[in-house]
Amino acid sequence: MTRRLAAILDADVVGFSRLMGLDETGTFANLKAHNSEVIVPSIGRHHGRVVKFVGDGTLAEFASVVDAIGCAMEIQTALLQRNEAIEPDRRMVWRIGIHVDDVLVEDDDIFGDGVNVAASLQALAPPGGICVSQQVNDQIRSKVDFRAIDFGNRRLKNIERPIRVWRWMPEDDEQRPPPSDWKEEAAWPVRNRPSIAVLPFSNMSSIEEQEHFSDGFTDELIATLARCRWLLVAARNSSFSYKGRKANAQQVAEDLGVKYVLEGSVRRAANRVRITAQLLSGTDGTLLWAERYDRTLADIFEVQDQLASEITGTIEPELGSIEFAALRGRAVLDMDAWEIYLKGLWHLYRFTLDELKTAKALFEQAISIDPTFAQAKARLAYVHIQLGWYGPLDERGERICEAIELAERAIGLDQKEPAAHLALGRALALDGATEAGIAHLHNALQLDQSFAQAHFALGQVLCYVERPAEGIAEIKEAFRLSPRDPHLWTFHNVLAIANYQLGDMAEAAKAARASLRSPNATFWPAIVLVAILGRQGETDEAREAIFRLHRFRPGMNCADARREFYFGDNPVMTETFIDRFIADLASAGLPG
Repeated sequence: MTRRLAAILDADVVGFSRLMGLDETGTFANLKAHNSEVIVPSIGRHHGRVVKFVGDGTLAEFASVVDAIGCAMEIQTALLQRNEAIEPDRRMVWRIGIHVDDVLVEDDDIFGDGVNVAASLQALAPPGGICVSQQVNDQIRSKVDFRAIDFGNRRLKNIERPIRVWRWMPEDDEQRPPPSDWKEEAAWPVRNRPSIAVLPFSNMSSIEEQEHFSDGFTDELIATLARCRWLLVAARNSSFSYKGRKANAQQVAEDLGVKYVLEGSVRRAANRVRITAQLLSGTDGTLLWAERYDRTLADIFEVQDQLASEITGTIEPELGSIEFAALRGRAVLDMDAWEIYLKGLWHLYRFTLDELKTAKALFEQAISIDPTFAQAKARLAYVHIQLGWYGPLDERGERICEAIELAERAIGLDQKEPAAHLALGRALALDGATEAGIAHLHNALQLDQSFAQAHFALGQVLCYVERPAEGIAEIKEAFRLSPRDPHLWTFHNVLAIANYQLGDMAEAAKAARASLRSPNATFWPAIVLVAILGRQGETDEAREAIFRLHRFRPGMNCADARREFYFGDNPVMTETFIDRFIADLASAGLPG
């Protein structure tokens, strides 16, 4: 037995058993054709060697990582084109994994950890895609145009150390790089897109020197709003041309070509500051929203930053509601991609199973009109995640796979889209890749610090990995940024779970009850309250809580509750947490 360094390629058919069930003879013939006409010739052209065929899989080795990557990309691109003329449910789609490592060679076969890693990478790859290890990605950098997405550190089966994984999909029409004259806005449907001008906030203080505070706050607010990718924000120089001038909203809107105008004032006295803000229609000057904020000044820049984030977090949903109201009564056939997307958002934010299905159809329609619409893909990914929570348990694995693929495509179209990183972060965490999920949620917040849903999602995932104190800080930030969020019940519910993890049952019960009072709450806060009362030994209250739970889910028992903590084979929380939670449910009197 000898040892040598090799690039190992492992390829396998997705859903081969299902295809055999549909047409055994045709599927077997198709497998032979794929191998003889595409895969084996490509391996030969790239100086590789077929080691063996195992069932519906192929194992090959290469002396060069560059050759292995070139071969894999050629295979997947060729198979993508080959499948175009075939009905979707009968297409034979492959996954490929590539790793570089020492292998043991005996009688033309290869063995070792490197082979096992390649096989595990193949299992992680999206249908039609490729997964490679960090070692492979490092060696091909600057040598091959391999535009992979960082999938984070993953623990692979039978491999002791975590492996950093990169994922790639063929450059079909949705992923082809933009032309050289492309501008950032080109990824967005511009017609009818909301636009806003932020006028310099007036200094109402008696001290003229405080002007710098109001100007600085206006600058911070413009910069924070500009991070909202769906909102066009007039440039700072244009807005500040109105400083010291009297101009009504209609005139500003006409001059700057915007739909909305945000104005306000700053009044500072000693260590206190009061900021008022109001949103006006550029069409007729109607007051659409107004709010007052009082703060104590400790750190000026921190206060400016916090208030700008809070105002942005409030204005975003307000504008969304206003924009959707203008679409009511119009047929979808009369709408463009942006308007259909906006209608989809409205249904998404109702957070019921039927509304989520409607949102899914609308986002799919928006994408069919504009395949480069990154945020529509991101929100469709998010819908699949929610359908995983709200829909049948046996569909969860499929939903998460769909969400990951859609979110990756959205990032491929627009790496600066926070909603895409949010969706990918949540999906990866539910798929067992919590470290990679947390990284993408941090990316979302770097792109938009006022993104309340990203703060919430990060808090939730931190609770998944038993870091509840950090999770509570993120959840509280989500509350601050979006106090009227349509998904508020989940904010309260995760806060209840985090306090339960910390052992603060009084706060946990308070949050669970607040969640139950929120619109569209599901069975989750009801069952969390049962566990809390079980831990406290409050048997009488627990009976009432179980009765309330059974109004949501008739007959739900401890075994049903345990299943709710899994997405496919992956537990959402740690096994230790799940066991403790189920034990508390049993203590409360919930049947086994």
